[in-house]
Amino acid sequence: MSRSCFLIVPPSLLMASLLSFSAMADPMKTDLGYVSMEGSITDTSCAIDPGSLEQTIDMAIMPIGQLVENGVGNEHPFAIRLLDCTIVHADPDKSNRQHFTVSFDGAADGNNFAVYGEAEGVAMQILDDKGNTATPGVPSPEINIIPSDDMRLNYALRLVGNGKMLRAGNYYSSVRFKLDYY
Repeated sequence: MSRSCFLIVPPSLLMASLLSFSAMADPMKTDLGYVSMEGSITDTSCAIDPGSLEQTIDMAIMPIGQLVENGVGNEHPFAIRLLDCTIVHADPDKSNRQHFTVSFDGAADGNNFAVYGEAEGVAMQILDDKGNTATPGVPSPEINIIPSDDMRLNYALRLVGNGKMLRAGNYYSSVRFKLDYY
């Protein structure tokens, strides 16, 4: 009998020990997580669409003969999209903003923007949809703010000769833009 009792006791002890561990565990299992956020509140009349902040424009392949013949390359469009435009200033003591200008800034090559790389004899030109060319660091003609949820500023890039000897090759450039409201 003691032998059969000995075989029954170890499983009972095992059961008792398992039950005591579960009683010592937290009665409720919780998972923790975190949510991060960031943003900004700006004192501007319009917000720049995040998709417009950093753009890469593929200028494609262009035969050097086209530059020799025409003096300019094909236009490659891009847009700066403005959101939630309003002319009412948040501070009632300040006047409402009715206009803004756009300035493009980058390394200059004459009145155009410099390009770097193997290609030589070219610069990059920026045109607005009215045919005005952007000069590095010089504000555009004033643009009226149109109160709306979506306002687009349409531009185009193109290569232009800079008066130096043309040489084929890859090229690149980087230009910043800013909007000044008044």
